[in-house]
Amino acid sequence: MSFQSYLPYRHCTVDVCVTPAKTYALGGIYRRYRVTWTVSSPGRTGNEVVSFPEQFDFLSEQEAFRYGEKRAHTFIDSVLSTPSQQHGLSDGLLQG
Repeated sequence: MSFQSYLPYRHCTVDVCVTPAKTYALGGIYRRYRVTWTVSSPGRTGNEVVSFPEQFDFLSEQEAFRYGEKRAHTFIDSVLSTPSQQHGLSDGLLQG
């Protein structure tokens, strides 16, 4: 399991975790990588706002890290552009 933390993006911390996985196919067993990304906000109690495991397998660890970072940035942008009153997610992101 590999972890990478990125520079703050819009006052939020982005952490990406990549884990190796095995994929079984006709030609044998292949190594793939799975990614989970987490967005944290310094102004929110408990700090963690959201964490998502992606449903895709990646051919390389670097691809998985890049994808996780981009998805986290997209999530932050979407929350900040359309404030959610149901879950208060944007409040936690905006307080930072």
